[in-house]
Amino acid sequence: MSSDLDKWTVVTGSTGGIGSEVTSILASRGHHLVLVNRSGRSGQAQRVYLLGRHPELNVEVVTADFIDTDSIRAAIDVLCALPGPIGALYNIAGVLNAERILSKQGFESNFAVNTLAPYQLMKGLRRKMTPPPGSGESMIVNFSSSAIFRQRSLEVSRLTHPSEVTGLMGTYAQSKLALSVLSVALAQELSSDRILIRAIDPGATKTAMTTNNAAMPRALQRLAPLFFGDPAKNARKVVESAMPSAFGSGTGLVISRGRRKNLPKATVHQEQWRQLIAVLDNALEQSD
Repeated sequence: MSSDLDKWTVVTGSTGGIGSEVTSILASRGHHLVLVNRSGRSGQAQRVYLLGRHPELNVEVVTADFIDTDSIRAAIDVLCALPGPIGALYNIAGVLNAERILSKQGFESNFAVNTLAPYQLMKGLRRKMTPPPGSGESMIVNFSSSAIFRQRSLEVSRLTHPSEVTGLMGTYAQSKLALSVLSVALAQELSSDRILIRAIDPGATKTAMTTNNAAMPRALQRLAPLFFGDPAKNARKVVESAMPSAFGSGTGLVISRGRRKNLPKATVHQEQWRQLIAVLDNALEQSD
């Protein structure tokens, strides 16, 4: 990087769906990008495309399988070795499964990819994201979902090994609710390093995951092509909501479709926050 003030923006799941649109917007705004995806080939193709349109940018590609904590740990090592600080982390990569798929470490896939992987990245990149003197705050963006607002509570004890895997409004929603709760729970701690954190729900979006997925309720599968939002439009809302200057430079916010929202009341308890962090830390310790 040419200057200590230059910062990287890390985007996971950058090659598909709304992640691709978010990445294009960030590139158009001059962000130096690190594209983190399971497929290195797709990441390299995206890099070539972005540099063709924005040759002045620095664009790097890192491969990681988000269901595998070992793979993420290796990716963190690569990211921490980059010259210059990381100014933003967009945790976009996610899955929506209604069948039981286990990670190599034995964790249910929705939890492993949607909750544990972002947490591992946040922990592993914290020092790299601490802003250098004279620069503004860093930003962590955790992709949330409208499905969390239909959940009455967070079932912390069942996250890693739920008794059944129930798709959008069940297991998936719980994994995204856990990530959103985590975004509130970690806010005060991260603020000591001048890192802001927000959970951002782009709203229902037309992507392969939402329109061609057996984990979606049948009624929503039929309605999605008609009523789900355009990925480019919803991506713009995400990027605007992720600006450090937006929402009064607030941290620990839950934002849905460009507006602040409250977590379900049953989840706004520090004891539950401690339980959630303990479950995540224990999962990572088991994986070492």
